Amino acid sequence: MAGEPRTSAGAGRSYTLASMPVNRLTRRCLLAAATVPVVAAACGQGENLDDLPKIGLSEGKVVYATWGAPERRELEDWSLLTFEKNYDLRVDVVWAQTIPEYIEKQHALLAGGTPPDVLRLPSWTAPTFYYEDAVRRLDPYFRRDGYKTDHLAAPFDVATYKRSWYALPRGQAGTWVLFYNRRLFDEAGLKPPASSWTWDDFLAAARALTRPGAGGQRWGVDLDSLASFFYPWLWGHGADYLDKSGEQSALDQPATREALRWLADLRLVHRVAPPPGELPPGAAGFATGRLGMWYAPADAELELAKLNPPDYGLAYQPKGKAGQQAGYKPDVVALSALSQHSDDGWELLQFLVDVDTQRAEFEHGLWLPQAKAIVDAESYQKPDGPPHDRRPGIPGTVLRARTPTLLPRADDMRAVTQKELAPFWTGARSVEEATAAAAKAVNAILNGEA
Repeated sequence: MAGEPRTSAGAGRSYTLASMPVNRLTRRCLLAAATVPVVAAACGQGENLDDLPKIGLSEGKVVYATWGAPERRELEDWSLLTFEKNYDLRVDVVWAQTIPEYIEKQHALLAGGTPPDVLRLPSWTAPTFYYEDAVRRLDPYFRRDGYKTDHLAAPFDVATYKRSWYALPRGQAGTWVLFYNRRLFDEAGLKPPASSWTWDDFLAAARALTRPGAGGQRWGVDLDSLASFFYPWLWGHGADYLDKSGEQSALDQPATREALRWLADLRLVHRVAPPPGELPPGAAGFATGRLGMWYAPADAELELAKLNPPDYGLAYQPKGKAGQQAGYKPDVVALSALSQHSDDGWELLQFLVDVDTQRAEFEHGLWLPQAKAIVDAESYQKPDGPPHDRRPGIPGTVLRARTPTLLPRADDMRAVTQKELAPFWTGARSVEEATAAAAKAVNAILNGEA
């Protein structure tokens, strides 16, 4: 935290981390002082982590921040209660129901110098917190305690920044896949999608699935989910949303426009995707049984389990002219740079990604696991019921999983992109106009003009 002050890049917010009280003694340091004087000396200005004891000794509480619907909060409380019971530490929770509310709250807590000890971060927002030094580098803790990430399934890039660890992956563990309705496929005379199927195969299946039905019009695929996370489709077409340097938007480049136009044509030209509002959004729309395919993160199986969905399987993202890649964007948990109880927070951080914790959270329907000991098991990969074969959703099991290039203010760049492209998906704006406006808005952020 030493050196030049950094200020928040969030619009309309300003806080200076270097001016905040980051050097108070932790309770753990005070407890260690009675028997290890050299440790107490190290725990003040610029803690020397290598000199600290390796096992948490203090009693008290840690503050944990998270977001989600109330039912998800209740599920997560099971993990926190288990931690309290086993570590003799109380966990206070800072919570918001939506991501925008949550991030706003975190900026307010940072500005007041009272952030939580441990916080979940959405993948798109995490790099801004790393850049602003709002969370601690974890490498010193890894070295001190001999902590290894070997039990976690790769990739880890959302948890790292400039070759250092700033967080650990937790939540959104699965890659993006095509959920497909097995009954509708059978009725249309379609075989389950092959692992190497192409964009043409995907469109042919969507056409065959689109037809009148007793319960209402059936549709081949939902477009709204494709529009919300179109990045892997760009990669499969040989395009991207940033140039190779990461300094300029590539949304207005020919290959990008071709890929986006192809996706929009599913609704506007081929009529295999429903118009806006025709079906309930997200998992609820797929659960109606009127949708042949639905593009979503593999984690959505946990939401579907609560909705009495039709029998379904998972299909790999189809292959474009430049290849076949799976999209991945996990959330993470991080340790606040201003935590007054960083060692207790570090204990909680490790507990939240522990294999046993992941297994319990999966059984309760909270997250898909990322522990190799779980995801590598045959019983996990091929369950008896839906989705029957989880391998398409496990990062790196068959297809190479890739995350978007996430930079500081990536969430702001994604927000302006979604805003400018929204009229395009409904046919109210041309791809040229929409992508030019999106590129201009993204470049303004990259150049520090917005």
